[in-house]
Amino acid sequence: MEINRRGPGEASLVRDGREILDLVQIEGSEEEFEQALAHLEDLLRPAALPRVVVQYREGLFGAVQADRPAEVVLIEEDPHDEPPLALHRHSVGADRAAVEAALAAAERRRRLAAREAAGS
Repeated sequence: MEINRRGPGEASLVRDGREILDLVQIEGSEEEFEQALAHLEDLLRPAALPRVVVQYREGLFGAVQADRPAEVVLIEEDPHDEPPLALHRHSVGADRAAVEAALAAAERRRRLAAREAAGS
């Protein structure tokens, strides 16, 4: 299935070349309508694996971001902690920009560390 944009505030859901559902902007701005269509297109895409970024530093869990809404459970086992087993539950909203930013920053830090190690 795919979305066929007809004009401002109008689109249709197409399946096997046939329009099966009209999508019409009732209220809201054109920008809101386009955002809704983009979200629907994301949902209609073939199931790609979601990306989840978990920041973990020096034994501490930090931010969790995902490109799709997700329930994330981090299981932490450490015999030196009390309790030795902990479950960290996070409800994560979709934030592709945060995922991209976190990955880009980590890649930059990794490349910089590799250059510094090669220069030593």
